[in-house]
Formats: sequence, C-alpha cells, structure tokens
Amino acid sequence: MPMTDKRQKIQFLKRVTGHDKYGEPYDTWEIVKTVWASKEPILGNEYFASLTTNTKVEVKFNCRYTPGITNTMRIKHGDEMYEILSAINVKSLNRDLLCYCKLVDE
Repeated sequence: MPMTDKRQKIQFLKRVTGHDKYGEPYDTWEIVKTVWASKEPILGNEYFASLTTNTKVEVKFNCRYTPGITNTMRIKHGDEMYEILSAINVKSLNRDLLCYCKLVDE
C-alpha cells in the first residue's frame, strides 16, 4: 500500500467562542468538513528541518484541496487532535492540500 493512499478519514475543526443564554462564555471546536486523507510521519530531511523551527512538526496530512483551511484550525483523526501548523495549497493548483501538524496535548 503506497503511503499516498487517501484512506484516513479526518475532520477539519474551527474554534467557536461566544456566550450561552446565561451569559457564560464557551470555547469549543466545530466540524467544518470531513475528508479522506493520507497521514504520513515526518521523516529524514523534513524532520530535521522541523527541529530548526519553534514548533515541531510531527505528521503531515495530504488531502484534496479544500478552500478556507488555515493554520488556526485543527484536524481530528480518530481519537487524536492535531494543531495545523501550516496548510499548503500544493503548487497553487487547488488540487491537493498539505497540512503539517503536531499532536495537541490536552
């Protein structure tokens, strides 16, 4: 099985904040879109390049391009939650979206 097979179901989430009917603040994550993606660990040169930045990239997700996905969002894969560090429209062709992520510790 090639690692580029998009067989992993992931959900893009955006942060939603506000106040409930009693005036209490809330902060939650809402599903924006569910897509199929490939999940690949960061290896070799990509891994060492990620160590030079302030945030350590642990995994990358590759899926069909979805407009509106930004690094303020998260990805849910099974029981794991990932912070999107970078969302890249590959070659600006609106075909593939590459998301570099790190696992969220909650």
